Amino acid sequence: MVFQAPEERADPGLSEAERFDHTAPLTVLVNPEIEVMGGETEAGWEGCLSVPGLRGVVERSAHISYRGFDLEGRRIERTARGFHARVVQHEVDHLDGILYPQRMGDLSKLIFESETRHWVKDEE
Repeated sequence: MVFQAPEERADPGLSEAERFDHTAPLTVLVNPEIEVMGGETEAGWEGCLSVPGLRGVVERSAHISYRGFDLEGRRIERTARGFHARVVQHEVDHLDGILYPQRMGDLSKLIFESETRHWVKDEE
């Protein structure tokens, strides 16, 4: 799988140490394995090229550890929180044939992208 959790998607209020956990460079990960670290979960909006034009709120593990190999066969082992953890879990789901709407607990929070600004305004 290929993923990236760019710096600009990290919460700007995080300390430098926390920010590292929320970002990941462009990564190719072969044979990924995920381990959930603790029971804390976070709800967050997700979108996907496999489900174009939609967004949905998905509950995911807030803290994970993952491992696999790069294209040269070198081992990659990282821990991840926040957006970084969400991206890894989302992409591993694809390998198992799962799309984010299948992870949603409340399908009333599956909306068109054009509704996003109205939804967020109503939530404030």
